[in-house]
Amino acid sequence: MTKKTLPEWDQLGFGLVETDEIYRALGDRNRDPIWEPGRLGPFAEIALSPAAAFMSYGQGVFEGLKARRAGDGRILLFRPEENARRFGRSAERLGMPAFPDEEFLRAVREVVRSNERFVPPAGSGSFYLRPVMLAIEPRLGLSLCDQFGVTVYGSPVGSYFAKGNRAGLRVRVLEQGRVVPGGTGAAKAMGNYAGTIPLAAPWKARGFDDVLFLDARDVRFVTETVGSNVFAVTRSGTLVTPPLDDQILPGVTRDSVLRIARELAGLDVEERPLPIDEVMEEGAELFFAGTAYTLQSVAELSFREERREFTETDKRDALYEILDGIQTGRREDPFAWVGKV
Repeated sequence: MTKKTLPEWDQLGFGLVETDEIYRALGDRNRDPIWEPGRLGPFAEIALSPAAAFMSYGQGVFEGLKARRAGDGRILLFRPEENARRFGRSAERLGMPAFPDEEFLRAVREVVRSNERFVPPAGSGSFYLRPVMLAIEPRLGLSLCDQFGVTVYGSPVGSYFAKGNRAGLRVRVLEQGRVVPGGTGAAKAMGNYAGTIPLAAPWKARGFDDVLFLDARDVRFVTETVGSNVFAVTRSGTLVTPPLDDQILPGVTRDSVLRIARELAGLDVEERPLPIDEVMEEGAELFFAGTAYTLQSVAELSFREERREFTETDKRDALYEILDGIQTGRREDPFAWVGKV
């Protein structure tokens, strides 16, 4: 097998770098067990029927998690069990069988080990893992499928936003939902993201970094960005985030921030509906949370004809310092979130 070329660590962005090996497993509902043991193979193209169900009907889900290299050289995974569980829930929401948690964890660890040379040095980035499940059965009609494929690959990445460590993001509020009520918003379904691309593109062309969606029922409560959960800090110092429902993905980073805020940072925390008017009028800080995003402060929020600037980042900075310290092994891990690969 020809080895792939390593990137320049100081030039990493959030883009694909092909690595040496990927993991593949096939599933069939007509077998017991459904899922065959997966195996590693070269990072290469995958042959599928042009009639594979996911290509017509979008029956596909994915995950995102990171491996980080600690200062002492260890490679650490952060809460992969949570990603395994969400992968299963997402699959079932789209009519596919859950992938076994233990096989998910084995696959992730094997992909990291087989591509260890692509895990960036401490402080230079992370190794982003992308597990994907697709309904691959050739099918013309719209109905449940029996044949599925899981692929896990990884890539070394740097900051999600090209401008890196500047003061914060420029964000435009869109007066519409990211997903439909009662739909697949709580699953990590591919279609949830496809629909946001053309909505965000014209605002990114005007210099905005991201867009923020409101709820699809009342069109007045904050939900998510294109790819992250949302947190606001009120003038009184309370940390507020929207509660989980059918329009909000249960983010692993979101859950981690909430636990750190309550149990380590001593913050007052509220999970409640968050009106956009309250954010514009009473918000002292605003930041986004996700595996790819990490914790990103917002410097400017544009809503209708109003523009609100946020200059405070104290709460976000304190939470990020704890979270990043746990993920990289620099801090004590009281929750047993990280594990050595």
